[in-house]
Formats: sequence, C-alpha cells, structure tokens
Amino acid sequence: MANRVPAGPTGLPVVGTSLEYADDPLGFMERAAREFGDVVSIDVYGQEVYQVTDPEAIRRVLVGNAGSYRKPTFGDDEGLAGLLGEGLLTSDGDLWRDQRSALQPAFFGQRLDAYASEMVENAELTGASWSDGDVVDVHAEMSQLTLRIVVETLLGVELDGMERVVADALMDVGERFRPGPQVFVPEDVPTPRNVRYQRSVQTLERVLRELRRQHEGREGDDVLAILLRQHEAGAVDDELVRDQMMTMLLAGYDTTALTLTYAWWLLADNPDVERRFHEEVDALDGPPTADDLADLDVLDRVVTEAMRLYPPAYVVYREAREDDELCGFRIPAGSVVSTPQWVVHHDRRWFDDPWSFRPERWTDEFRRELPGFAYFPFGGGPRKCIGDGFAVREAKHVLATLGRKYELDRVTEAFDLVPLVTLHPDGPVEMTVRRR
Repeated sequence: MANRVPAGPTGLPVVGTSLEYADDPLGFMERAAREFGDVVSIDVYGQEVYQVTDPEAIRRVLVGNAGSYRKPTFGDDEGLAGLLGEGLLTSDGDLWRDQRSALQPAFFGQRLDAYASEMVENAELTGASWSDGDVVDVHAEMSQLTLRIVVETLLGVELDGMERVVADALMDVGERFRPGPQVFVPEDVPTPRNVRYQRSVQTLERVLRELRRQHEGREGDDVLAILLRQHEAGAVDDELVRDQMMTMLLAGYDTTALTLTYAWWLLADNPDVERRFHEEVDALDGPPTADDLADLDVLDRVVTEAMRLYPPAYVVYREAREDDELCGFRIPAGSVVSTPQWVVHHDRRWFDDPWSFRPERWTDEFRRELPGFAYFPFGGGPRKCIGDGFAVREAKHVLATLGRKYELDRVTEAFDLVPLVTLHPDGPVEMTVRRR
C-alpha cells in the first residue's frame, strides 16, 4: 500500500477550503484538478475529501473495488439523508440491496417500453398549452412535465393539477443545499431559508400521502405498487414507503427536467444541429414509439452531449471503508472520495473543445476509444442510478414529441449554474416558442 499523500490547496485554519468551495464549487473543483492533478486532498466543511478525476481510478472506486466504499453520511442526519431517509439514493448495506432488487423490475425491459405512451402523451399535453410566440420558462415547463410523467409511470397515479405546487416545493427543498455560509446553520434554526425548507417538506409529505391514498386498491408493476405489496407483507414499514416515494419524486423528475432544459437551450444556439434534429424527428411516421428511439442517432447524440456539457449529477461521493490506493496515493479509511463529473466531462484529455456543444463527436469510434469513466452522467457500478434508462428514454421521447411541432429560440442568453443536489440554472431559462 502506497504512503504517498496527495497535495491540495492549503485553505485557512479551522475552515480549510470550505469558504472557497462554497463561493464557487464548480470553479474550485476545476482549479483543484488543474493545479494538483488527478488526486487532490481537500478539507471541505471539516471533512477530509480526496477529489479523483482519473477515469481508471474512478472505475476502481465505483466498480472494481466498490465493496470497499459506501455512501458517505457526512456526519449527520440533516440534509439529503434527513430528507430521503432510507430511500435508494441514501441507504446502504442489506437494506439498499434488498430494496434495489425489489424495485428494479419497474425500470427495465418491457416496463420501460410500456412507459413510452405516457411520456409522449404528457409531452403532447405540454405542447398543447403553448401558442406560437409564447415566451416560456423552459425549466419550469420541463419540470412540471417530468413531474407528471414520474408520478403517472413510477407511482401509478396522477397529480391532478398539483404540478406547480409540487415543483415549487421541490425547488425550495433544493435551495437548502445551495453552497454558502448557510450550510453551517442547523436545520432547526428558524432562518427564512430553513422555514421555507421545512414547509416545503411538509407540503411534499402531504402530497405523498394523497398519492398513496389514490393508489390504494390498484394493481400494477409500478414502484408504488411494489412498495405497497411489500408493506402488506410486512417487509417494509410506512416510513420506508415514504422515503422511497420521496426519492422517486425528487430524483425521478429532476435529472430529466434539467437535461431537457439544457438540450433545448443548446439546440437553439446551434442551428445546424437543430436542423438535423428536426429533420430526423420529422421523418417519423407519428409520435415517437419505443421502437423508434434506437434509430434516432441525432437525438441520441444531442442528449448524450447535453449531459456531458451540463451533467445534472455533477459529483459522486463515496466514503472509504478501509485503506485504498488510487493513482499511487494512499486513501485512508474514513475519508471521502469525490468523483466530479463536472471536471471529468470537461477534461481536454478526453474531449476536444470540451466547453463546446458538439453532438457529432459521439461517433461509434469515439465511444469505443473513450475511457469508460471519462463520461458517467449516472455514476457507475452497483450503485449506478436505477433510473438511468428511464431518464434517457424520457428525455428522447419528450424532445422528439415536442420537436416535431416546435422549435424554441433563446430569450435568456446566459445563466449561471448553481450546484444544489443537482446542477441547476440560477433563475428562469426563458425561450420563445415557434410553431413549425
């Protein structure tokens, strides 16, 4: 086992690099990699963190030696763990393995194909609410659309017009994770932000109770049906049902809504790509089906490149259960390893002109030659996002459905990115709807 200790930014006494990180998390991660290499030692919020950006080392953490790592707790039950409890995103050990196995059938094979019609129908419903020349906040529109889809497909019920209420509550919840000095303030301190957070969590829990009530007596193969059968058999309690529903609601809509937002915005500034995209979806015989997706090469490259340039999940964390070695450096047990997609996806070693939107780069040859973990928008290994296939299909169905009737022009020419739980635009992303 190597004894080399990686270098890193010095920071300040007591707080380390916490303030610098909180001021600009994305820029801080980029600078750390640029100045100190593929393994960097960082002190963030009192936690020893090793930032790793070498694809093979990332593979070892997430796949090859995954048993030696676990989801980190960061020392408390607040934040994401407090919100999602023992849901798939935050649980570990036997509970996580049992629940992953139980819920997995809802995300694979024919079940994914069966979701296509609901994805298309909901996209058409959004399109029907648009008129030529409307200026819409495309992020808000895509968020409400993906909320409807995840509730109807994964929870087996309908929101019945509550999309705006739920979307607003989820945004307030997300603000709890905005970097800055406020992260040091405990959740029970009644600051305005914490009060909004607690009220929003209560709103979401009321919605979840209503959705569960609506589902009572229904059969099905959706996530909620599986959970309720487990509950009836005594395998899970009410709290775990709540945790899994909250996880599906938060994680199930957010990644796709962001992918769609960034894809529309990028297409609008790249007319040649936009033209090829429209030509491809115009050639369909009708609304896109599950069978159509495999032949839509331009659409696939647009989604892939949008998730490279703006990865909704911008960093994956693991905690070392035991000492390990990465790139010749010792990783001590108990330390946290961060594997930031944001940095790796913009690394010039793997991507020419990495800050440009170039879907055409994703040729078959390029994919074969690219190191496996130079691109990992959904993580990897045993804990790879269970909904990755669902999210990609959903993004493609929505883009193809709306793209057959509309194009969108930029009103918002630029926006800042805010790394909350996922990577959000800091404010509305306004675009003008043009009927084709």
